[in-house]
Amino acid sequence: MQEHIDELANLCREALGQGTVTDLTRLSGGASMESWRFRYGDRPLILRRLPFQSVPEAAVGPDNDVGAISLATQAGLIRHLHGEGLKVPEVIGEFAPDSPLGEGFIMSCVPGEALPAKLLNKPEYGVARDRLSGQCASELARIHSVDIDALPVALPRQNPQQLLDEQEGFYRQFGSANPVFELAFGWLSQHCPQPTAYRLVHGDFRMGNFLVDGEGLTSVLDWELAHIGDPLRDIAFLCIPSWRFGHYGLEAGGFAELDTWLADYERASGQQLARESFQWWMIFNMLWWGVSCLRLGSTYRDGSVPSVERTIIGRRISEVEIDLLLALAEQRHQSQDTLTEPLAPIDPELPLAQDITYPEMVTALSNWNRDEVLANASGHQIFASRVANNALGIVNRALALGPLYAQHQSQRLEALGYSSDALCEALRKDFAICHSDPCWNHLRLTTLERLMIDQPHYAGRAAAVGQWCGG
Repeated sequence: MQEHIDELANLCREALGQGTVTDLTRLSGGASMESWRFRYGDRPLILRRLPFQSVPEAAVGPDNDVGAISLATQAGLIRHLHGEGLKVPEVIGEFAPDSPLGEGFIMSCVPGEALPAKLLNKPEYGVARDRLSGQCASELARIHSVDIDALPVALPRQNPQQLLDEQEGFYRQFGSANPVFELAFGWLSQHCPQPTAYRLVHGDFRMGNFLVDGEGLTSVLDWELAHIGDPLRDIAFLCIPSWRFGHYGLEAGGFAELDTWLADYERASGQQLARESFQWWMIFNMLWWGVSCLRLGSTYRDGSVPSVERTIIGRRISEVEIDLLLALAEQRHQSQDTLTEPLAPIDPELPLAQDITYPEMVTALSNWNRDEVLANASGHQIFASRVANNALGIVNRALALGPLYAQHQSQRLEALGYSSDALCEALRKDFAICHSDPCWNHLRLTTLERLMIDQPHYAGRAAAVGQWCGG
């Protein structure tokens, strides 16, 4: 990136006059886009661009009409919203797609913190947390009231059925058969609502895409999934479990209860929400994130974004599986909801061997990365080193637990009389199959086992164990 500072300075000079680029630092996070903070003279700015390793198609998928909007479209939308007085950054300038820096734009650096771990846990944000539900509801209501006919850019228009068909197409393209996903697709297909209205939809309205200071919300970021659609998608998106960041019981972003959030939005918008449609959007958004994990993981395999982070994201689908099962349990005719089969052991005793084992090698790598690399890292390297240790942890648990779990899953399928693929096909066609306790237990046990390997500390696992196993 350092070799492109001159081009960065040239664009800033055109928009802001004379100055010098300093303090260029890549920001952590951002699964599909890169963000860099820098100073031009005394002014802090943000560069938003596609990753250097990626290609534009990796961000938008095979159909340009139903994926992320281009960076140029994002810049035009944000510029318009800023002019309308919404809480978004000011766009300073844009790069052409054929520039050495690639497609991207520069925007103002709005004060505030974006990291959910800080916002949801640090005492200095206590006042902000108390205000966030009302402030986010007010800002989202303003977003949904924007005159879509006056927008200077063309955004895709998508109804619930189109979005569902789109996600199923991606799932069939990028993922292997997954019984929980098949069950969710089947339920969603049978209960698909009509849109309550067509409005400007942010598409990714959640913690991590907000800037917050000690007084509350300062900006809404990351407009790459903006479209014209049902505003309930945004209202529900904030509430899916993956975006509660460990605060599982506070359904709205980890900072407010669901009833508070819905009441705040209804008050701010003057609209009564359709609660049944809201539940549909909750389950859809969970599944959308699961399919997105598959898609993002696929970019490592095809070489378009060969980063360790993409492999980790590709393994997060087990989080979504547990969340979907907890949500779909409410749609099931329950007979016996307590798991009668004990959970597989978390830490089975493995036979000792004279040779160094693969788990020992992975543990050695993990300790080296933690003690030598992470201890001396700075900036984005800290994030990358932590991601690498997460990957090593997954491999270590898979080596220790994978064979045992596979054996248990095979035994359960044999008792059900299905192959894995046949069960997936059956669940997609008929949601009622999950009313059978043995089938429901197999789905829950398999998901808990997968999650034990991929993300054993995910808050949804504790919630599921508490509901299904009595603690």
